[in-house]
Amino acid sequence: MTNGDAPPAGQPPELSAQPDEIGTVGIVGAGLIGTSIGMALTDAGVDVVLRDRDPDQARVAVARRAGRLWTDRERVGHAVLAVPPHTVAEVLADLQRSDIAQTFSDVASVKAQIVTEARALGCDLSTFCPAHPIAGRERGGAVSAQVDLFRDRMWVLCPVPETGEPARQAAATVARLCGASSSQLDPVRHDELMARLSHLPQVVSSALAAQATAGLVDGELALAGSGLRDTTRLADSDGLLWASILEGNRVPVADGIDRLVSVLTDLSTTLRGGSVEDVTGAVESLLVTGRSGRRKLPAKVGQPEPVWSWVGVVVPDRPGELARLFDLVGAWGINVEDVRVEHSREELRGVLELAVQPETAQSLAARLQESGWRAYQRE
Repeated sequence: MTNGDAPPAGQPPELSAQPDEIGTVGIVGAGLIGTSIGMALTDAGVDVVLRDRDPDQARVAVARRAGRLWTDRERVGHAVLAVPPHTVAEVLADLQRSDIAQTFSDVASVKAQIVTEARALGCDLSTFCPAHPIAGRERGGAVSAQVDLFRDRMWVLCPVPETGEPARQAAATVARLCGASSSQLDPVRHDELMARLSHLPQVVSSALAAQATAGLVDGELALAGSGLRDTTRLADSDGLLWASILEGNRVPVADGIDRLVSVLTDLSTTLRGGSVEDVTGAVESLLVTGRSGRRKLPAKVGQPEPVWSWVGVVVPDRPGELARLFDLVGAWGINVEDVRVEHSREELRGVLELAVQPETAQSLAARLQESGWRAYQRE
């Protein structure tokens, strides 16, 4: 369901525009995403102006080098609408009536409803390329913005048949200058994928946090382990923003909820009345399919396929051990892509997991063992 002759998801479209050709970029909305875009573009040498209905947010964004304040009469080459999904079409219509920009794009995580609303308002879709950077944080606002928020992330372009090439090119150039890789999807397919990969996880995380802690007191909550904290991380997200997102993607999210409820209901029925063999089989099946699903996820955000293997190393908890380990690996010419650490409270040691290229993992584990380290290649 890609649009026309667009490259498949994960493949950047061909770009001809250069940073100086895009002109001044105007950003409407100085929250987390808008300010982060402004910071990244400014860092890339683009002239950026911005505005927000909250003057304090705009001032914070300017102070963080996300651009300068956008005056009412200043016309820009491209405008990025970093506003809640339910306001995008209206803001687009207002800006087009004022003829304040040559082309437009947005950053909302829903697309089909925005396109429908923009058409209903009579917007000129030839100058609009719907878009969605796949990045964010639980904390919002200009104060939480990061200049590298989009680096090595995906930035999905969802042009409609009316979208002109200048608008698509401008949106793709913004993505590239922010450090992202752009791909193209049909708006409807985009929303279906976001319901599965982003919107449903948010719903589940919030529901789990609410249900798991309901009625418990402080002493009982102290028993919560890292599993609950990890699976409820998204529950810290902005409620008003997510209300707008879910309202704009109702049916795909509802379908995802129904599928998940069906799986949980089947497990609940088995746990209540099934035999030992039934329960064992159901739980094993759930964990096997869940583990398989998780392993399908990219090892590196923004990469279409997993590209790393992990090597675990037991590291004594004393000064200099980490430096000794990294000096050794560096001397072998092996690049460490990522690091994870798990401490042991019972012993004075921890496990350091090193992400490396798959072709080097086995030899790295063997060389570490030969050098006296307790090391293994993780499956």
